[in-house]
Amino acid sequence: MQRNNPYFLSSILLFLLSAFTFSCKRKTTEITIIPDALKNHLQRARLLGNIKQIETNTYYFSDKDSCFLLLNKMVQFYSSDGFLTQAIVFNPNGDTISNRTVYYLPNAKENFWKEVNFSERSITTDTFLYDKNGFVCERQIFLNDSLLYKIQFKTDAIGGIIEMKRVLHDYHLTNLIYYNSKGLVERIEELTPDNKQYKFFTIDYDNYGDEVNRRAFKNANQLIEYTYTQYSSEGLLQKVIVEDRLHNLREDRLYTQHDNMKNWLEEIVLFGSDTTRKRIRSILYY
Repeated sequence: MQRNNPYFLSSILLFLLSAFTFSCKRKTTEITIIPDALKNHLQRARLLGNIKQIETNTYYFSDKDSCFLLLNKMVQFYSSDGFLTQAIVFNPNGDTISNRTVYYLPNAKENFWKEVNFSERSITTDTFLYDKNGFVCERQIFLNDSLLYKIQFKTDAIGGIIEMKRVLHDYHLTNLIYYNSKGLVERIEELTPDNKQYKFFTIDYDNYGDEVNRRAFKNANQLIEYTYTQYSSEGLLQKVIVEDRLHNLREDRLYTQHDNMKNWLEEIVLFGSDTTRKRIRSILYY
């Protein structure tokens, strides 16, 4: 009979072995890319995990002292759903330079934020207005009691901003924003007051939706600025290179330490071969 044929038995064994191997193969993790319009503040800043507080110390290198000196300290607080609620900046002596507080509507949309600048003795307020669909349509920025300017918005079907017009007292500037198929910004055009394009940006992403290339062009094809961002195979931010080609300047930002949530803890800034700045941050999670 066919069943006693050794070739038949070998075929059955191979079939069972391949079926078992297929059923035990680990499924690849599906990559979910969130459109920009639906991101909270943490996601927009590529901060991972349920963050409660970030403390960032910024240092500059003093040639006179041949060491790093503290420039300022910023402490940011976030809600449990990832939105900024407060940001306080301190000088090296621990005195408060500025304190920004963000206020929200019952539907969790930003109502306004108020920043008190103690060194300048000023108060800046930014108020958000929304259309009938619940999408932002205008922001009004006041310095003390005077209106500085407005920002007017046009949005797409999910609330993504497609036009942003900064309206000052005697002129306006307009940005046009375009998205790729995943809802990530891929092109920004800057227009003059007479609505002529004078600058535009293009943005490229990797397969995880993280920005890797940002280019700024003047006119049709003159590259004037370039930013390259590099990640490790584990998704850790490794390096950001910023080039200003108009002035032949380059800045390298290296990220040497990360926590268990893959957020960076140390940034070293190089200008040429000289270390000019560094930032050290600690992150507290819910």
